[in-house]
Amino acid sequence: MADRPDALRDIGRALVVGTGRSGLAATRALLAAGVAVVVVDEQRAPAGADAVRAAGADVRDGVDPAAHLDGVDLVVPSPGVPERAPVLVRAGDEGRAIWSEPELGIRLSPRRLVAITGTNGKTSVTELTTAVLAAGGIDAVACGNIGTPVTTAAAAAAPDAVLVAELSSFQLRFCAALRPEVGVLLNVAPDHLDWHGGFEAYGAAKARLWQAQRPGDWAVHNDDDATTVALADASAPAGRAAFSATHLPDHGVGIEADALVSTVTGATGRLIGLDELRLRAPHHVANLAAAATAGLLLDVPGAVAADALASFRPGRHRVEHVVEVDGVAYVDDSKATNTHAAAAALASFDAVVWIAGGIAKGVDLSVLADSLGAVRAAVVIGEAADALAAVCASVGVEARRAGSMEEAVRTAAALARPGDTVLLAPACSSFDMFTDYADRGDRFAAAARGLAAGEGAP
Repeated sequence: MADRPDALRDIGRALVVGTGRSGLAATRALLAAGVAVVVVDEQRAPAGADAVRAAGADVRDGVDPAAHLDGVDLVVPSPGVPERAPVLVRAGDEGRAIWSEPELGIRLSPRRLVAITGTNGKTSVTELTTAVLAAGGIDAVACGNIGTPVTTAAAAAAPDAVLVAELSSFQLRFCAALRPEVGVLLNVAPDHLDWHGGFEAYGAAKARLWQAQRPGDWAVHNDDDATTVALADASAPAGRAAFSATHLPDHGVGIEADALVSTVTGATGRLIGLDELRLRAPHHVANLAAAATAGLLLDVPGAVAADALASFRPGRHRVEHVVEVDGVAYVDDSKATNTHAAAAALASFDAVVWIAGGIAKGVDLSVLADSLGAVRAAVVIGEAADALAAVCASVGVEARRAGSMEEAVRTAAALARPGDTVLLAPACSSFDMFTDYADRGDRFAAAARGLAAGEGAP
């Protein structure tokens, strides 16, 4: 093992569980470092099996991944593998190392890191932060759940680059050495409770973002989110900064006199007026403030950060206006995969015909009842259709069921009036009916544009 990186000095054989994007990246990195790799996947014919086999991995039947632990020093689970899965429980009990793919990537190729997590807004804030840093002349590379796996990005990036990584609770749960120079926790609301086993474990996984930080690093939290503040109080060993969409924190970025204002040392003062922003809903303002805080902490000038915020356009499937038909707007927020995100989207419009549903992930959907004030009618789909219909009934909102996205859009169009917004904000994951949230959003957008072209009119 003399030629191996120090991080893998004691690793002779690794087990990679899953052949998705992160599993492929981990497998290739381990093989390149001279580690023998066994790959398993619970799918009978996993899509990535041929690619990892061609790279030199030993691909095995993954119906019982725990059966392949003999001789394994390291387990790298894909994000979809629950922390209570038998393979991880046994590996932990036997003292084998368990690293997520981002942990592996940073151990193999240490880079400056800004890490961003939270129940909602991760992708937008990762994009925003990357844009702010790039505007400030920093070689910033977006990675993680936003697209390129951390392992791949870290290996390819210049030594002085800053990785801006979107990280999930799944990935953070199996991180120990991953150390962000700036770690941003956006918010914590019930989500993925089926994976973690409860809200406390979910929050603890998010807080692992800060566990390896040292003096001189920054833990950034949402000052408007009580859970996030409590986690920072209990878990953040580094310097503290905050962001807010309601007030001005002592150290960070927030609101004062209808403007985003900084109290970050060296950048204190007004950044930009709210009327100069494209995105002004409270959750968007919070995202902008979070990204600005991260950028200012890395010495991006305030005026440069403000220009980047003003010009930013969100990615697809994030409160994306698709088309207007007969005075009704069709808006795709397929990225709203939990109740917290759906509630924020619903609060952005005055009169809504709401399309929602999918897999609830163990979350109590009844919490949405208080967010339906602007909803005139709803169309519910997927596994959670009955539960969402019950939530709507509890507050007197009519809910109709649909068996496909195309039927849902036609039904919503029949219910809508001029001035309404037909809003796809599912509050659930997509995997019961679609490949992923993007496929769901694309199907919605195609159906809405079909209405505009006179196809499938209600």
